Amino acid sequence: MQAYVEALADLFYPQWCLSCDRRASDVVCRVCFEALPRIGRPSCGRCGIPAAFEMRVCEACKTVDFGFESARAPLRYEGVGKEIVHALKYRGYTRVVEKLAAPLMAEALGVPGPFDAVVPVPLHRARKRKRGFNQAALLARGVAGRMNTPVSDTLQVVRSTRDQVELSAAERRANVAGAFAAKAPLRGRLLLVDDVLTTGATLSACADTLIEAGAAEVHSLTLCRTC
Repeated sequence: MQAYVEALADLFYPQWCLSCDRRASDVVCRVCFEALPRIGRPSCGRCGIPAAFEMRVCEACKTVDFGFESARAPLRYEGVGKEIVHALKYRGYTRVVEKLAAPLMAEALGVPGPFDAVVPVPLHRARKRKRGFNQAALLARGVAGRMNTPVSDTLQVVRSTRDQVELSAAERRANVAGAFAAKAPLRGRLLLVDDVLTTGATLSACADTLIEAGAAEVHSLTLCRTC
């Protein structure tokens, strides 16, 4: 019955691939799905960047003081991966979360559970008002539902920050320093979720805040990362 309903819906309300605009039976067509810029193994056990062999800490991150224990992402921030993020963030195509993003993220996590809560990176109220939603919160709910884990909204932005796109790694760290606070004490192992990891500055600042609020351990998960 479900297949019949979906077939009718596709007939009268056809879907189009969010990346190439071909007609598709899902949020992306088969060609674009196969072109997803997946991050496979081996990788760095700490930052998750692809490596020549499995390692605990890679050269790129061994001198960086991240607040999180590990970072994982299923996709590189390029090609179809970048298109998915832009469709969600800037075109409000929220359907991509349940249909594609959350399943990929849950599969890529690779960190033994359980977690006590999934925590989205918060969005400043002015940006959230303009966009209408926090994409990290949507991703966090999608991942948490697959893990049967509660979502915690205790993390909040306490001051506005500059857009990080044109900033260097050092400027990004300075930009987000002191920008987050926890509304309540925390405990246990937490999974911090956002859409993209670039330098790790935002995720690290959030993780530091969670640890200061009582969390024992923080791991991070994003849909994409720059490599």
